[in-house]
Amino acid sequence: MEDILEYQCPYMDPKLFQTPKTLDTSRFEGEGPTPFSYIPFGGGPRMCLGKEFARLEILVFIHNVVKDFRWKLLIPNEKIEYNPMPTPIKGLPILLQPSGDIASDCQ
Repeated sequence: MEDILEYQCPYMDPKLFQTPKTLDTSRFEGEGPTPFSYIPFGGGPRMCLGKEFARLEILVFIHNVVKDFRWKLLIPNEKIEYNPMPTPIKGLPILLQPSGDIASDCQ
């Protein structure tokens, strides 16, 4: 007999998510949910084909933001905490302004 995972079951398990029917994005902060309790694209040979498309879309978006906008740190001398990775204490807030190229395209 094969084991079949019903993908909605982990999301509705109160042992994994305290309030499964409530949208609570804070459950993904810190260490996040238990491994394999959140599997939006599935896994194995039948993994969602859209996973790589979604990843490509994010990469294209980031590329365009970096290319078409000027970045300004709102807290230039923000402290960095090392625990174990370097992390800005205030979250590194930035101001994005369209670069000259994109501003001229809009006129």
